[in-house]
Amino acid sequence: MPPYDPARLFDLLRQRLQLHSDKALAKALQIAPPLLARLRHRGLPVSGSLLLRIQDVSGIAVDELRRVLGDRRRRMRLAIGLRMPG
Repeated sequence: MPPYDPARLFDLLRQRLQLHSDKALAKALQIAPPLLARLRHRGLPVSGSLLLRIQDVSGIAVDELRRVLGDRRRRMRLAIGLRMPG
């Protein structure tokens, strides 16, 4: 498996979606451009919920997205802002 590299994932998305800039990619993913920049440069990890959004926008399966990203986590956590009872 390739090493963790979010830039590789975002480059693939720009190519597949035929977008010419990260600003256009951020708009397609409905995230702020500065957030995309932080994700691209490893300032923040790519969350499971973002991978699901990317799947919805691109049609690329989450397993393939994780492979391109170099994600080796066994479990994905969704950042949904709700606490589980207990």
